[in-house]
Parts: sequence; C-alpha cells; structure tokens
Amino acid sequence: MGAMREELHHLVDQVPEAELRPALELIRGFLEEHEEESERDLPFFASFEDEPDASEKYREILRSRSGF
Repeated sequence: MGAMREELHHLVDQVPEAELRPALELIRGFLEEHEEESERDLPFFASFEDEPDASEKYREILRSRSGF
C-alpha cells in the first residue's frame, strides 16, 4: 500500500464514526463519476476500421479463388 493510502487510512481511523458521512459521500461521488466515464470510454471500440464495402471485396476474393 502506498504512503498516501496509508495516511488516508490513518486519518479516517481518527475521525469519529458520526462525522464520516461527508467524506464517505465525497469518495462515493468521485468513484461514481469515474465509473460512468470508464463505461463511456471504450478505447477498443472502433479499433477495427475498414472500408464500407469490405464485405463486397471479400465476396469478390472468394469468387476469384473459387473460379465462379
């Protein structure tokens, strides 16, 4: 565990239970925002691009190789 994470754990342990709600809501909100961003950000989506007529070229190649 990194030093900042350890410090955060130490600080949270010192906060009275009744006073934790604002910090908990802050962290939950942060995680929800980043979760939504990661769901929308799909870098692999559209990583394969080809010309619109790729299926027709594929058929032509098959026809030329099969002799039809």
